[in-house]
Amino acid sequence: MVESRLFGLLREQVAWSTPSQGVVKLRKAISTFVVFCAFIAGASGVAVAASTHTGTHTGRHVLPARCGTKYTPQCTRPHITNRAPSAKCVNSGTRYTLPLLRFTSNAGIRRIQIRMGRKVLRTIRFKGRGPVRWIVKGFKIPTLALGSGGHALTIRVTDVKGRSVSKTLHFAVCVSTPVFTG
Repeated sequence: MVESRLFGLLREQVAWSTPSQGVVKLRKAISTFVVFCAFIAGASGVAVAASTHTGTHTGRHVLPARCGTKYTPQCTRPHITNRAPSAKCVNSGTRYTLPLLRFTSNAGIRRIQIRMGRKVLRTIRFKGRGPVRWIVKGFKIPTLALGSGGHALTIRVTDVKGRSVSKTLHFAVCVSTPVFTG
């Protein structure tokens, strides 16, 4: 219906009485037709772009990937750095303070887990893309239930791509000296 109106308008504008007046009217008709075609092309392009999506559409804006695409750096495995743990043993019944731990991942961090043996001491989870850097500072571990001697902590970081890296830190609980009375 719109097209028939447009062609009717073109026929009206093309009918001219003098040659110079006819050229002006023809130019006007052609420019109107070009603008109309550009509008239709743009509107259809927006409609197609709005209707195409991949996966399940939640209605939220999808953030661009941080790595692994043509225009972003290559995704690397997560990385754990820490300050050197103290070489001194910790008295039984006190708390061992974990040295400063830095976690980095250019894809984003999904989860950080601190374990002693099979026991999970702490898990930190992130939603969405997760941070690219995170610091754990001042985490304390009670030593009351631990026997004297060496103990190992396993720190594991997992990125949003599912890649994991682990690091083991060692600390020692001092041998308690018996107190004799009498």
